[in-house]
Amino acid sequence: MSRFASALQLDVRLQARSRLYAIGIAVAILMGLAGRFIFRPENAGLILPIFYLLGVGGTTFMFGASMLLLEKSQGTLEALRVSPLTAAEYLRSKAATLTTFALVEGAIVFALVYRGGEISPVVLVAGLVVLGLSYTYIGIGLASSFDSVTGFLFPSATVVSVILQLPFLGALDIGPSWLWAIIPSAAPLALMQAAFGADISWSYAIGVSILLVVVSVLYAHARFKRYVGLHGD
Repeated sequence: MSRFASALQLDVRLQARSRLYAIGIAVAILMGLAGRFIFRPENAGLILPIFYLLGVGGTTFMFGASMLLLEKSQGTLEALRVSPLTAAEYLRSKAATLTTFALVEGAIVFALVYRGGEISPVVLVAGLVVLGLSYTYIGIGLASSFDSVTGFLFPSATVVSVILQLPFLGALDIGPSWLWAIIPSAAPLALMQAAFGADISWSYAIGVSILLVVVSVLYAHARFKRYVGLHGD
């Protein structure tokens, strides 16, 4: 078994044991039920992208950071430092497992809220993948310099997560659209809106989504290497 496959296996076990999957599924079900019984069926195309940004994006951000902090506190990272696992493999494993779970959360919300109509599944999945990858890397990168959940949450994670989620106001036509477009998370939100037929700037949505993922990866690698470090760092 390759190092990366072993890391994936370990991450799935740790995430399941830490109840991250149970928490994520519970949040997805609650969002789905709220969307189904509070909002009109014809508003699903408006509500789902917002729910994905706030709920799926928010949990992915927190899960990435939480796993790193948990492994710090339990000494897992100390053990990994004497293993051949590299920082890149460690981070890719977290991104792969948590982004896959973000898709599972998204599917649960979709099944509960969506009641038919035009949709582009490929574009929707692309938006969710960008959201999952970027939020995982940002969460891990931000948490790398902290040793406790409390220190991470206040004020760093709180400020960053609030800023990243603000583009939902643009989806509701609150405030000037150019202001929310400055925040990169507006790009995957736009992709998810386009999946339900919204008219968007494709060059902005695709270009900024790619840039968001690239910058998030570089940010996480730089912070992880500086504050944590693994084999070869």
